[in-house]
This record gives sequence, structure tokens and C-alpha cells, in this order.
Amino acid sequence: MAIKSADQITIVDVTDAYSVILTSETYTFVGGSGGVAAGQSCTTEAVAFCGSNQCSSVNVTAADIVCPTGISARVENSGTSKVKITFNTTATIAVACEATIPVVVDGITVNKKFSFAVAKAG
Repeated sequence: MAIKSADQITIVDVTDAYSVILTSETYTFVGGSGGVAAGQSCTTEAVAFCGSNQCSSVNVTAADIVCPTGISARVENSGTSKVKITFNTTATIAVACEATIPVVVDGITVNKKFSFAVAKAG
């Protein structure tokens, strides 16, 4: 019997892949008819896994977070297994927007998006 086809494949072991997760990826501010005023806040936490093992050191730098106009970010516990990120409104926010959070794990940077929505009174 003759060979009808042949092929070659490469199998990649992804059991040690990195996964970066935000405990919450979106928040809806409740505001008045013009949007949400300054002084509101929300939080999320960044964690990472290598395969099924939680990473012990996750780094986020507040100055590296790209926030939309009218929102600032504060970071706590950078360098631990769970980094807390708090967003604060510093001006009136009237439309949906998002922040980009660079999360560094073992020298690898993963950019995570956090979305903000505004529920206006109607």
C-alpha cells in the first residue's frame, strides 16, 4: 500500500502559560443628568497565574496606568500576589471610557483594560 499523505506537527506545551486577571474589568458610575461628579471611586485587583499556580509577585505602577481624562489611579500592594488598583474621578465624567493597566509578571508586561460606564439620571 502506498503512502497517501504525510504531515508533520509541532506540539507546544502551554501548561506554564501566564494568565493575568482583573477581579473586575468594568464599573458603572451612577450619576446625574450631566454624568458623574468628581469624588467617586471604584477598585479592582490584578492577579496572575503561571499555569495553575498563582504568581507571588505581580507589579503595577500607578504612573504607568493610562487613565482617561478625569480619572486617576492609585496602586496598593505592588510586588505581592494581589495588587489593588483604585480609580477616582477627578472631574465630571459624562461618557464611557477605559484605562489601560500594564501588569508586569516575571518581566513580562500584559496590558489589561478596565472600562468605565456612566448611568445618567433621565
